[in-house]
Amino acid sequence: MDQTLQKVRTDTKKRVLFSSIFDLTKVFYDVSCGLIEAGIDVYWITTDDHWTNWLLAKGVKREDILQLIYDKSDFLDETEKDSLAGEIVKSEEIANLTINQALMMDSFLRYKNKPDVLEYAYLYYRDIKNFFREKQITHFFAEPTNSNEIISYILCQELGIKFMVPRLTRYPENRLFFIDSYHDYRFYPRPDKTSTIVSGNELIKRFEQTLPTPGYSAKLSKRKIIDYRTIAKSIKNRLNTKKVFSQNNLTHHDLTGRIKLQLNGVVNSFCMKYLPNYEKLGDMKGRLAYFPMHVQPESSIDVMGSYFSDQLKLIKDIRRALPVDTTLIIKEHPNFLDMNNYSFFHKVKRIPGVKLVKYDVSTFDVLRRSDIVFTVSGTTAYQAGLLGIPAITFCPMFFEGLSSVHSCTNIVALRPLVYELLANFKRDYKADCKFIEKLLCNSYDALWDNPKRSPHVLNQDNMRKLHKAFISVINVEQEALSPVACQIY
Repeated sequence: MDQTLQKVRTDTKKRVLFSSIFDLTKVFYDVSCGLIEAGIDVYWITTDDHWTNWLLAKGVKREDILQLIYDKSDFLDETEKDSLAGEIVKSEEIANLTINQALMMDSFLRYKNKPDVLEYAYLYYRDIKNFFREKQITHFFAEPTNSNEIISYILCQELGIKFMVPRLTRYPENRLFFIDSYHDYRFYPRPDKTSTIVSGNELIKRFEQTLPTPGYSAKLSKRKIIDYRTIAKSIKNRLNTKKVFSQNNLTHHDLTGRIKLQLNGVVNSFCMKYLPNYEKLGDMKGRLAYFPMHVQPESSIDVMGSYFSDQLKLIKDIRRALPVDTTLIIKEHPNFLDMNNYSFFHKVKRIPGVKLVKYDVSTFDVLRRSDIVFTVSGTTAYQAGLLGIPAITFCPMFFEGLSSVHSCTNIVALRPLVYELLANFKRDYKADCKFIEKLLCNSYDALWDNPKRSPHVLNQDNMRKLHKAFISVINVEQEALSPVACQIY
């Protein structure tokens, strides 16, 4: 082990790196101010000039920012890439994740089909690794969505840097906890080991009585397909950077791509509202299975469930695993009718035993009728688990601690799992209560959200709570624990 790497792991000084993620940068920045006051060094990764300049205007030193923007003149020659390739393969083995998978997880890259994406990957790997070592980073905070963040995860596993992802607990609302990877599975325990004054039984009963819709879902319902202010801001930024019809990074559309997305959204939304012949839930007989469509592109499916990100294939695989007497219900996300085109749903409706219900049918109305629920990583499985309905996710999730939630990461194992749950499932209510209490004990009373969607996340009172939460989790000395193995305090 080289001396630099040894120092990263043994120095007690905390050095935190934040990944700039569009408007979430504002929240990370306010958090960073609290960390700096606590004596923690803070550094940044950015992927565009706008947020680099924003941070500089806030007083961040340029040498404390790694900006991942490249021109073709920056690309490595074949000799340099050959030299890096062996190093990358070793990192991939340690992380059990490949650079190619990281690129495939980035749905923006798949959409953009940028021909020189591998050139960026080599530069990302080299420069992020050098920055980690030069600044002796101990903790890296990100929301793993883009390829640079996934590549950073690979390097964190090799260098012994704690990878930390702030997440909302979904239920109860407005509580924050921290995940240790790109999967929402293992979370860091609170070092102060607080106990909860609300019992798991009380929270589950409250959920059953109120059937709350997640707060983020209500906010997304106000989302506009065409947001003229956002378009105007996008054009202004591109004019300022003189990058109107091309971008020298992997995180932004050029103007042509932005316009294409907007036009496709208008057409898709119109088609989904007026063209499909939707089935009525009340007319369906026999056993029902439910698969709510994922928003895509979105990290919840493209990153967490990357091997199951082809939703049409996944629907076919679910249908293959279901008994002949079970109908599979598909429902599009009501706030994202602009994402999938009509031809996709035409193909879905042609699959035997699959029914498409209207997007505005209540999720809970479908859940009440469902015998089993499927999702890659969605909140619907969490809701089903709280109601005691068998649910299967296609990647490990933290709410797998609920007795009715199971993960299946091997499609060959899906059919026997489905048959077992349909025939023999019995809820362990006591275990469900313990899981909820454990989640409360290891989470923090604070809101975590994009300020564009929830401006009050930047309120002074909430920021004080976030400062305490981040400082607390930075001081965790234990390894992250799985939701099943984690003890109740």
